[in-house]
Amino acid sequence: MFNTIGIITKPNDPNSDRKALELGALLEERSVTVVHGEQIGEQADLIIVVGGDGSLLNTARTFVDKKIPILGINLGRLGFLADVPATKMQTIVTEVLNGNFIQEKRHLLSCQIKQNGKVLGQYLALNDAVVHRTETLKMIEFDLLIDGKFVSNQRADGLIVTTPTGSTAYALSSGGPIMHPGLDAIGLVSICPHTMSHRPLLVPGKSEVVVHIRESDVGATVNFDGQTSVPIVVGQAIHLRQHQSLIHLLHPQDYDYFEIIRSKLHWGAKL
Repeated sequence: MFNTIGIITKPNDPNSDRKALELGALLEERSVTVVHGEQIGEQADLIIVVGGDGSLLNTARTFVDKKIPILGINLGRLGFLADVPATKMQTIVTEVLNGNFIQEKRHLLSCQIKQNGKVLGQYLALNDAVVHRTETLKMIEFDLLIDGKFVSNQRADGLIVTTPTGSTAYALSSGGPIMHPGLDAIGLVSICPHTMSHRPLLVPGKSEVVVHIRESDVGATVNFDGQTSVPIVVGQAIHLRQHQSLIHLLHPQDYDYFEIIRSKLHWGAKL
């Protein structure tokens, strides 16, 4: 089913490199062509990420418009996205090559930073875009708009705009709800708002979310997937909406989202 596979490793990680060599040998035995680097986007019909969730997040943003399926081998700590245990890599990859897998589509956020109608930068996020204060205890002030309609003015440490995929990341630790990845929605979670009335908000997936910076004595930052940070200043706005392309994640046939949630979040564990 898959004839050309791209392998992506975690940078500067000997364990990831060793596991990738083992994977390459398995694919060679199956007469599968392995590609790396720029060849992946041009030739691969499957990408296998040998790393953790961070490596998969970066891969998703890079190749989402190529619509190449992605399989994640988990060498990290969490494994919400890269959900194939390294110890089962050979067995599950063999199953995938035989056509036995579950395919799932997930949304990303397309994010633009604008000032006076001019686009200053454009970014993607699979988990979340986080607007936050920059290395200070002082709050920032911002206006929140949904589809052009004013929602609220907030003074807070920041705001998390999350996809369902990212709902188990920073948004969860900030009191946001867990969203099943099949939901067509965008989550908004305030970070330490200076009022008791602000609560997490879910809006339809086709909404446009705008965060307009009103006041910040020391500047603010918007961070995408915890991997890319961009400074923003008073008068600038962050425009967020679902990206036009979806990523295609592959999972083992016994994939169970709720089992992953139970396991990773220790639901039902005895103290």
